[in-house]
Amino acid sequence: MRLEGGNITLVKKAMKKNRLAMKLRIFYFGLIFLISGCTSYKFDQSLNNINSNKDIVIAGKITAAINQEQQNELFNNSKALLNSKVGEKEAVELMLSKSPSFQSLLFKYRGSGSAAAQKGRISNPVFSFERMVKGSEIEYGRFLSFGLLDLLSLPTKQKSSKLAVDLNNINFASEIYGAISDVRMSWFEAVASEQQLTLYDNAFVALSANAELAKRMKKTGNMTTSDRVRQQLIYSEATVALAKAKMRKISSRENLIRKIGLTESEANNLTIPKKLPELPKTPISIEKIADKISDRFDVKTARIEYELLLEQLGVEKINSYTDIEFGYRNDRIKDDGVISNKKGYELEIKIPIFDWGNLQRDTIQADLIAKQKIYENILLAAASELREAYQNYRTAFDIAKHYYDQIIPMHEILLEEATYNYNGMIIGIFELMQSGLEKSTAEIKATDALQNLFSAELNLNSVVLGRKLGAKSRTTEIASNKAKKVH
Repeated sequence: MRLEGGNITLVKKAMKKNRLAMKLRIFYFGLIFLISGCTSYKFDQSLNNINSNKDIVIAGKITAAINQEQQNELFNNSKALLNSKVGEKEAVELMLSKSPSFQSLLFKYRGSGSAAAQKGRISNPVFSFERMVKGSEIEYGRFLSFGLLDLLSLPTKQKSSKLAVDLNNINFASEIYGAISDVRMSWFEAVASEQQLTLYDNAFVALSANAELAKRMKKTGNMTTSDRVRQQLIYSEATVALAKAKMRKISSRENLIRKIGLTESEANNLTIPKKLPELPKTPISIEKIADKISDRFDVKTARIEYELLLEQLGVEKINSYTDIEFGYRNDRIKDDGVISNKKGYELEIKIPIFDWGNLQRDTIQADLIAKQKIYENILLAAASELREAYQNYRTAFDIAKHYYDQIIPMHEILLEEATYNYNGMIIGIFELMQSGLEKSTAEIKATDALQNLFSAELNLNSVVLGRKLGAKSRTTEIASNKAKKVH
């Protein structure tokens, strides 16, 4: 019976040892699972989310061309777009397909997203191996060490890393929206310059004929020197205005070409409309956009930056005091055929003697308060910026509408009346030409007003999304000197 009892005792000890080994294995694999479950960055998913947001991507699809097949797909798409007239949406699609700068932006944020996710991972453990010989004694040393505080703070680091990834995605979407808006603004500028050049050219041709007629009438004695010089001055001003209009057309077109990323041969095939889109019938209602302030890029960015610093606060406070490294040692000693083992562990603790970390903690606390105030200020400024941008948009809309509904129709009436009077020999040719010049001037200003409206609308959308654009109103130049009435 004693033998059996001894066997039972041995079995119980073995079972207990196995259970302990099993618990250690479970702890080990649980630790591996915890560490391996770190924050990851899925770039393709971020792109899909941005592509599905029609407030950002108004046309086309964003593709990060990594392999040759994707590059060929983008090339074929851009080639097809260049075979027809390039409208506003087609210009955006071309930029998404052609621009090296835009592709650089995509991969820049792919890298920064990966770097943000990397912050949720701790340093790998360090394994060291040594072999020492002393006479007949051979010692094999094995040492495994890792940062104990890194391991204990892993959950906080993972939360911080997730916030950093979210912050990167918001900035990514903001940069993409900015690039698309820049192309749209450049397209409006280029089309407006095309439309205005036609008007300047028409005015130049008419005033050229005017100046030639005045010159001949002066030779025949039917016009004074002063009147002829006035007509020549008007023609000279139109010449200067036409030259500036041509240069503005070239500059705006080249700016659009650069934003899209076209080669010289592709730029030669670029065809854009000669006129801006029609004036919208009704303005945008502020009620439709007022509730989107909380979704602005800058509001979300400021909120996440504050939350990120708040998550890091506890860990940074501990790190400002000390740091702890844990190491496990397992040595094997062989001496004249006799093998022995020695095991143990080490703790390496940074002792706060010379630096207690108070300045680091003050810095962290100050940064936290600053982030909080920045967030509050952005919320306050957002409502004000929205009101300002909407009033600017409504003013631009009312001005453009007034030009097309009131001013231009009145100039058409005046020109029609002047034509009747000229045919009835009531007024002279120069008065008729002056009416035509005034109508051309009004049409050029109306084009300015329409472009300013589209720019103001883009700026309003940008304020709603939290990325304000610097849209500026254009100035108009054309000969405005009125000729003295001559019969």
